[in-house]
Amino acid sequence: MTRSNSDLRQRAESIGRLMDQRDELSEDIKAAFDAAKAVGFNAQAMRKAIAVARMDRAQRERHESQQADLFLYLAEIEGRKLAEAAE
Repeated sequence: MTRSNSDLRQRAESIGRLMDQRDELSEDIKAAFDAAKAVGFNAQAMRKAIAVARMDRAQRERHESQQADLFLYLAEIEGRKLAEAAE
C-alpha cells in the first residue's frame, strides 16, 4: 500500500498542530501551578494530590497499598510502633 507525500505531509502537519496545542496546555498548567504557589499553596503537593484524584479505582487501590507499605516500613525503620506512627 503506497502513501502519497501529500498524505504524509497532512498527517505531519496535523501532528505538529496537536503538539503545539499540547505545549500551550503545558504552559497554561505551569502558570496555574505558579499562581497557586504565589498565594501560598505547595505546588508539588498539589500535583501529587491531583494525580491521585485522577486515578481510576485500580490505580488508586495500588497507590493506597503502596502508601500503607511506605508508612509501615518507615515506622519500622525509625523504630516506632504502629500506634505511634499513626499519630
